[in-house]
Amino acid sequence: MTSAGSGTTERKPAEAPLRRPVDGIDVAWRSREELLRLADLTLAEFMRHLTRYGGTILEEEGLLLFSGAHPHPNPYRNGAIRLDERLHPAEVLERAAHFFRVRNRPYVLWCRAHADSALVEAALHAGLQKVEEDGLPELFLEELPEELPMPEGLVLKPATDEQTRRDYVEIVAQGWGMGGMDLDLASAVFFHPDSVAVPHVSAFVGYAGDVPVSGAMCFVTHGVALGCQAATVRRLRGSHLLLSPRDGEQRRGLADSCLWAALRHSFEELGARGSVCQTSVSGAGTWKRLGYRPLTSYVRLLAQHSAPVWG
Repeated sequence: MTSAGSGTTERKPAEAPLRRPVDGIDVAWRSREELLRLADLTLAEFMRHLTRYGGTILEEEGLLLFSGAHPHPNPYRNGAIRLDERLHPAEVLERAAHFFRVRNRPYVLWCRAHADSALVEAALHAGLQKVEEDGLPELFLEELPEELPMPEGLVLKPATDEQTRRDYVEIVAQGWGMGGMDLDLASAVFFHPDSVAVPHVSAFVGYAGDVPVSGAMCFVTHGVALGCQAATVRRLRGSHLLLSPRDGEQRRGLADSCLWAALRHSFEELGARGSVCQTSVSGAGTWKRLGYRPLTSYVRLLAQHSAPVWG
């Protein structure tokens, strides 16, 4: 606007970015719908990524079907997720059933709590069983939290070499109660070590001496760091307790520090502008201590076409 007789232009001050609450999260850069879409897209891309190492992917009309290198019904290795509403729930179930029946393996159907209520109802009617009664929480982190150094006496290493990546797979297997599993089998059930050796993954392993005891990684896609595969072993190799006897604080610090290191690299080097994660109820504390807050959840349902195969 021009002031009378002055010949100068009067400019309005720039408006501050619009901030909108998203389930209690004060977000300046995403609407709730955009955040939910990013949550679905990052999850689906992580599933594709893991499956590329020895598995099969079939994606048609918004339905992603993925079959991993092993028939274990790990939800990230053998599963299905509908990314939009093009297919009717009955068609989703029919296509998924055929895909896994010919492979003679169980699978997990992922249903978006924010979009798939009819699919959940159809799956339950078809006899699928919930993996978690209350669903799997999805959390969101808007910015990099304050630094969390490793507890005293422990060392943090990036998973940039083959041995550290192999150690990381073993940590996850132990964290899920499958310690002692052959590395090749653990790689097929959980994730292949080579899947960590890509430019858009940031992974760190914590060591007590030369013993790997904790690990976590971030998978960066769509400008978002998906926090995943966080695990801490409960015992050192052999019969010695991992930690003694400080109320689990050191063990908790291991997980937090590994996650923070992966997040820092993702935000500062890989271009992440936010982070999401899926977490069990028991594991939610680690993520929430870093600043993650609830966004949505996924309902996971197991379809058992055959007896589970573990070996």
